Formats: sequence, structure tokens, C-alpha cells
Amino acid sequence: MSPQAILAALAVTLVFVVLALRELHEGWRQRRRLLASRALLGEERKIIGLWESLDARLRRTEPGRSLSRRLTAAGVRISASLFLLLMAVGVVVAVLFISSWIAPLFGVAAAAAVIMLFFGYLNRREEQRKEEFIAQLPELARVLSNATNAGLVLRTAVEIAADELADPAGAELKRTADALKLGQPVEEALRDLGERLPSRELAVLVSTLVVSARAGGSLVTALRTIADTLEDRKEIRREVKTIMGEAVVSNWAIGAMGLGSLVMVNLIQPGALRSMSENTIGQVLLGLSATLFVSSILIIRRITRIDV
Repeated sequence: MSPQAILAALAVTLVFVVLALRELHEGWRQRRRLLASRALLGEERKIIGLWESLDARLRRTEPGRSLSRRLTAAGVRISASLFLLLMAVGVVVAVLFISSWIAPLFGVAAAAAVIMLFFGYLNRREEQRKEEFIAQLPELARVLSNATNAGLVLRTAVEIAADELADPAGAELKRTADALKLGQPVEEALRDLGERLPSRELAVLVSTLVVSARAGGSLVTALRTIADTLEDRKEIRREVKTIMGEAVVSNWAIGAMGLGSLVMVNLIQPGALRSMSENTIGQVLLGLSATLFVSSILIIRRITRIDV
């Protein structure tokens, strides 16, 4: 074999050796990356498993189950334990912030205010989700009416409505449809739906479906009548909310004015709030002012809340 052939064969061999070493090095790098990600995933699973264990223990208690149901009904996609953790962090931050402005005694009031804000937000989310669901009830009644008119059973009609309607009606009906698939009776599944989103409109619809499932009757005609009635009630509710919009804005403006006045006093004369809060008369005046502001907000909320 000539020297040129030997050199060519050696060059080709060296090329293959380099390529093989490159592939071997890439394989080692990929293996180390997989091991590192597996270790990180294992740590994440440990943390998630611990968190899920704590949340499961919380749900075994009656307050934990009640809070979990409320979070689900409000459409808040966090666990009960995370909600309580965020609330605890908010309480600590509020106490430290208020204590830097006024006497530490009012830190207790700040902690209570934070707890009220968290549960107030939860109540507001529940009301919003319920209002959105009520607004979809006429369309829900029509979908159920069309499905039953086509000869479908109520279980299948609920599944169709869950697929066609947007959230929150779609999500809630999906839970009802899943419960029916698992063998829960129609009456219990519908009553669970009414308990998750309590309202007069839904109660009428659920009662009609339960009576029809139990005793029979012209379900199509009843659902069409309910759809027209719910549409009229929807328009009335919209008109009432528009009329009372000014009073609702005044409700929030009163609270903002109260907090803004306190901030302005402390900005104009730094340390005035701390001096006032450390005095007995000042503490009484601050407590009385807070009571009057909270009472005014509650009174306006009660006046503007009209059951249609």
C-alpha cells in the first residue's frame, strides 16, 4: 500500500475518531443534564408533596373544607393553604407598616383589616362569579330545552351545555356532568350545583329539572318559559346596577377619602399620627373615626344592594 493511501486511511480514521469522541462527549453532557434535572425534579416533588400533604390535612377540617369550597365557587385557582399563607404574610406586612406610622396597638386593627380584605375579596369574587353565571342562565335554559326537545336525556343535555357554554357556566356544568358520570343521582348533582352558586334564578331552574326528572312532564315548554323569564330578570338587574352605579362609586370614595386624609395629616406634620395614637384621647378619636367610616361604608353597601 502506498504512503498516500496509508495517510488517507489514517486521516479518515482520525475524522471518525474525532466524531465519535464528539458524540461521546455530547452523550455525557446530556446524561449529566438529565441527572441534574431529575435531582431538581425530585426536590420539587418533595416540596410539592409536602405542600399537598399540608393542604390535605387542612381540608380534613371543617373550616378547611368550607374555605376550599368557597375558593372553588369563587374561581380562585389557589389552594386553601396558599390562601391562608398569603393572608398571614399580608397580616405581618400590615402590622410592620402600621407600626412604623402609629402606635403598635393599632397593628391589631391592621391585622383584622387585612383578614377582612382577603375574605372581602373572596366574597367579591363569589358574587362576580355568581352574577356571571346568572347572566348565562337564559342561554343555559335554551340549550337544555333544545337538547331535550331533540330527544336527549337530561344527563346528555347537561354534558352538551357544559361543552357549549363559556365559563363560569361551562366549568360548573362540567363538574355536574362529571358527578353524573360517576353515578351520582341527578337530583343530588343539581342540588350541589345550586349550593355552589346559590341564587333565586338557579334555584327555580334546578327545581324545574328535579321535578321533571322525578315526575316527568313537559320539560321543553317549562325550560323555554324559564329562559324568557330569566332574560327579563337579567335586563332588570342590568338596569338596577346602572341606576345604583353612582352610589357604589360613593361607597368606595368614602373609604379612599378616609385613608387619604390620614396620609395627608402625616405628610403635612410628620409624626403626628404616632403622637396622636400614643395618647388616650387620640386613640379614642381614631377608633371612633374608623368606626364611623366603616359604618358609613356598610350602610351605603346595604342601601345599594337590591334583591331583584
